[in-house]
Amino acid sequence: MKYLFSRYGGSSFIIGKGRASDEKLPEDQSLDNLLDHHATEIIEKLFFISSYDACPKFMGAYQRLPPKSVKIGSVEHDFFEVFMQDDFRVTTEIYTTIHDFSNVYALFIRTSGEYLKSVFEGYKPSYDYVQTTFFRDVSPQDLRLNPKLMEIMLLILFYKMGINETDFNFQPSKTFLGKRISKKFIENVNALSAGIKSDADLKKLLEQY
Repeated sequence: MKYLFSRYGGSSFIIGKGRASDEKLPEDQSLDNLLDHHATEIIEKLFFISSYDACPKFMGAYQRLPPKSVKIGSVEHDFFEVFMQDDFRVTTEIYTTIHDFSNVYALFIRTSGEYLKSVFEGYKPSYDYVQTTFFRDVSPQDLRLNPKLMEIMLLILFYKMGINETDFNFQPSKTFLGKRISKKFIENVNALSAGIKSDADLKKLLEQY
């Protein structure tokens, strides 16, 4: 059995129609159309699409990462995406790659944990495309040269995952991108994330960041 977590377009269903949040999606789910007309402009020149809100056709579970994907880091956190009687911890790896354009980045996450395997028979971790981030007229666009863009993507991700107000532990990878994440961000990401309770809070934080 394939288990769809709430990271795929929300957890509410409309009988006969699927996930309630997918009602928001247009007929034309091309990347161009979604970025131009349906992405959230959280601050000026910064747009994102999250599969936690609605899941376009190009998002969801992948068995393999796209070519040139790079691991950013991993986060240990409580698992909230399926309602369980007891809390348990999992590890989620985070990857990024360019999606069609040099200023559009895809985020993939892969969640694993022994408890998941014991609870969900046949569970196999997938690479889940959960976030598209579009930096319009931002320079430089290369994450190696402007690692703050990477940190912004992570702040949005942790908020959408619902782990931002909890005790989570982010560790950067040893890749060339992971090494570009600032020590200040690593030390303060929990405190930065803790105050985000709404999109308005996220907007205020990113405007200051």
